[in-house]
Amino acid sequence: MGRVRLLLVLLLLAYIPGTPGLGVDTRTGAPEVLGYAYGLAFLLPLVALAASWKWPGVASRVALGSGALAIVLGALDVTGVLAGPAPAGMVVLDLVIVALGLATAWTAWRSTRAAA
Repeated sequence: MGRVRLLLVLLLLAYIPGTPGLGVDTRTGAPEVLGYAYGLAFLLPLVALAASWKWPGVASRVALGSGALAIVLGALDVTGVLAGPAPAGMVVLDLVIVALGLATAWTAWRSTRAAA
């Protein structure tokens, strides 16, 4: 579970510079539903991290969902589907988020399979 926790923390840290107004994302006029999607993407790793000490099975499943959501949102943002073309810095950050999402999902999947 230690690797999953580390990846969750890294994923949370990667989301921070991508927050509009705080970091590299300079786009304006994004759809409102996008805020909810990224809110959920930030909340899931927090929930998984909090649950990892008391309920590792639940935490693994939530971390798996968190990794999958990071992959989907990052890939959609790189392709420009979410809010139009992304600035260069955001493309790099999205690729980092996709890589962390893949690592988180894979590690959480292995953790889930090992517990079964």
